[in-house]
Amino acid sequence: MINRTAQQLVRMILLTVFMLVMAAPSQHGTLRAADTTTDINELKSQNELLQQRSRFTTGSVAMILGIVALLVFLTINSRWTRRLEIKNQQLQRERNVVVAQNKQLAVERDRAEAASKAKTAFIQSMTHEIRTPLNAINGFTQVLNMPDVEMQETERIDCCHRIEDNARMLTKILDDLILISDLESNSELPPAEPCLAITLIGQAMDSIRPVVAEGVQLNSECTIPEDKNVNTYPRMIHIVLSKLLDNAAKFTTEGSITLQLSEEEGLLHFSIIDTGMGIPEDKKEFIFERFSKLDSFSQGIGLGLTIARMIAERLGGTLTLDSTNKVGSKFDLIIPEQQI
Repeated sequence: MINRTAQQLVRMILLTVFMLVMAAPSQHGTLRAADTTTDINELKSQNELLQQRSRFTTGSVAMILGIVALLVFLTINSRWTRRLEIKNQQLQRERNVVVAQNKQLAVERDRAEAASKAKTAFIQSMTHEIRTPLNAINGFTQVLNMPDVEMQETERIDCCHRIEDNARMLTKILDDLILISDLESNSELPPAEPCLAITLIGQAMDSIRPVVAEGVQLNSECTIPEDKNVNTYPRMIHIVLSKLLDNAAKFTTEGSITLQLSEEEGLLHFSIIDTGMGIPEDKKEFIFERFSKLDSFSQGIGLGLTIARMIAERLGGTLTLDSTNKVGSKFDLIIPEQQI
């Protein structure tokens, strides 16, 4: 009984030891399995983290490369744009030069055409204006030289006067041509000289008196003291005043011609006023052009007013037509009182 009980006890002890021995590896395997699962999860987490980092890195690299590529493109595009702008500017400058040259060529062409027309008009005018007095002089001279023609003294004197008038006209034409040629070729003025202001209008009045029509009053007015001296160019002023007075006498058949002289703030102001046919408003500048004539049948070659304005400007002054004058014409010559 005791042996059986001891055997059972030994069996129970062995069974317990066996169970403990068998339980130990199982627990160790369970622990190892648990550790493996944890490692796998950690590895998965690390792998996912690495993948996220890889994707972020790849995206960042791609973004950086994109930005770099964009900067390179913008730089190249900016350089090409700048080059294109420079080329466009060069082309624009060349175009402007071509346009300016074309305009200059057009201006030169117009000038050449105008010069050609002026030359033709000049030749035609000269042919007519010179032939007319020459024919008159030749005709009246032949009449006077005819031995078989009996003439009364009054007729002979009339022929002589006509010869003198036409000779004077021819001389005037030649003088105008020489004078305008000299004004264009020589820009120097003679030395200024002192003179009495009142003598400037006195000499002009004396020179024009013989050609004024009968019945036309010739007046002069001077507000400057008679003993007032001015340093100027008497001969040049005399030419201008003579041209203006001659023009007034030519177109004034009745009424009056007045020459006025006044002093205004260091300036000499000459006014020539007539009661003639007058000048239209739209012709106030045309009359100063070369060979311009309002009446193509009137005597002269159309250079008188042109010469007068050229001399006035040469003296540092102005010559204008007063368009406010309602009766006849009024020309204003204004020049410095004291010339250097």
